[in-house]
Amino acid sequence: MRSAAVVSAMTLLSRLSGFAQTYFLSYYLGAGAAADAYAVAFRLPNLLRRFAAEGTMTAAFLPTLTELEAKEGEAATRATAARFLGTLLTLITILVIVVMLSMGLIAGLLVVGRLQSGVPFSDKLALLWRVLSGSVPPPPEMALTVRLGRIMFPYLALVSLTAGFGGLLNLRGRFALASSVSVFWNLAFMAFGWIAIRFGQSHDSYGWSSPEAIATICAIAVLVGGVVQLTVLVPSVLSLGFGLSPGFNFKDPWVRLILRRMGPGMLAAGVYPINAVISTMLASNLPHGAQIVLYNSGMMGEMVLGLFAMSLATASLPALSRQAEAKDWEGMRNNLAEALGATGLLVIPASVGLAVLAHPICALIFRTGAYDSAAAGWTATTIMFQCVGLLFVAASRVGTQALYALKDYRGPMVIAVLSMVLNVLLSLLWLRSLGTGGLALANGVSSLAGLIFLAFRLKPRLSQMPALPVLRTWLASLLGAALMGLLAWKGIAWLGLGMPLHRLSLALRLLPFIILCAAVYGGMMLVLGHPQARSLGRKIYSRFSR
Repeated sequence: MRSAAVVSAMTLLSRLSGFAQTYFLSYYLGAGAAADAYAVAFRLPNLLRRFAAEGTMTAAFLPTLTELEAKEGEAATRATAARFLGTLLTLITILVIVVMLSMGLIAGLLVVGRLQSGVPFSDKLALLWRVLSGSVPPPPEMALTVRLGRIMFPYLALVSLTAGFGGLLNLRGRFALASSVSVFWNLAFMAFGWIAIRFGQSHDSYGWSSPEAIATICAIAVLVGGVVQLTVLVPSVLSLGFGLSPGFNFKDPWVRLILRRMGPGMLAAGVYPINAVISTMLASNLPHGAQIVLYNSGMMGEMVLGLFAMSLATASLPALSRQAEAKDWEGMRNNLAEALGATGLLVIPASVGLAVLAHPICALIFRTGAYDSAAAGWTATTIMFQCVGLLFVAASRVGTQALYALKDYRGPMVIAVLSMVLNVLLSLLWLRSLGTGGLALANGVSSLAGLIFLAFRLKPRLSQMPALPVLRTWLASLLGAALMGLLAWKGIAWLGLGMPLHRLSLALRLLPFIILCAAVYGGMMLVLGHPQARSLGRKIYSRFSR
């Protein structure tokens, strides 16, 4: 919990700077065709980093390094870490080159719904083939998506190496810097973007302030941010004695072991990008703005998950790995119950509050510049559907860490595939009636199914699951969140949060009210005797009573 608090604090700082970056993007790009092209192009490296790095890589990397250090010592650990990260970087660089050469086909498939309206899907694919063969020119949105994708895709190599370096810092108990790199990315993105856009506006006669030009500037800013966040980590990694050995270091048996353990995890993590790609393809059949609406609503959901669930998952993996290595099954069960209870304590009220206050929150964050009130309302409606499944996504991320700690890498793959199939079926079922909301709801419901599969997978490995303690804490959190949600719903009318207010007036009403709702919820959790809430309350009291 202490480690998770450090990660959460840094993640909160990252999310606040992320809000500023989102405000910047919404102000200049809005919710039109250029914004959709940017959202689709950025989704490619941002999703594939989950496939090749971050959770997949660290889930195999850190437990193996823990095992290696226990058997062969620190020097061998440093050498293997350098060889593995060098091999990973080489492989991802090759992947980046291949994808950049294939960007026309990839981007075309993602925006296939935009190629020609009112015709069957097979005719759209035939038109795409003619575009790729050069017999007809590409539609403007497809051409822009291809250009932006080629600019941004090298970010995958930068962020993958950043994730590897961050994992090494986590291995040594240094969670703060690794969790704060997004702050540097957001700040670098906004600084470069603002300077370049202002320059473009002063040279408007060249068309440098058009939406397409602004989208191109933002694409370059993604790379600038990637370089900055990687550079920030290098001194700390070097000070710990770690380095980088580029090349194919397959002779090292530990490197081969990490890659083998990554294999099932990569397949499991690859399901998430496949889900997102399918959602992107389906959303291309919706009106202009659907892609950026999905991007922004997804960012709000990831704010909740990153601030609470991923901080707990990140902090729990090293501890769970050590307990699994020592075969301390009771300790693992207690650790898992603690993490899942804390996940519910934080994610349930955040989901309820975000759903109830979605419209004023989106008006505050997104309704600006080129992003009008209709686009902000569309985003809020999508977020409301997305909030249904946030707890299930969060709990799955925490529970999956236990499987990785047990070196069960096939379980997450099977669970992910089953969830993907259900997600696709539900997306097709709800797309026409619910639009972007249907895509968001399908992801949440399929995550619930994945969580059920996860529990059945963990049960025989831990002898028993701490199901009853977790469910009791979740029910207490749900009761408190329901009462808090009622207060939030009443507050919309009391404070006039549904009216078209000036941003400053809205912020002065909304932000203190959110703090009040959180305080009311926290008080109810203490009264109901929620164990993680009482533990947190005692820590806060002891800290401020000194």
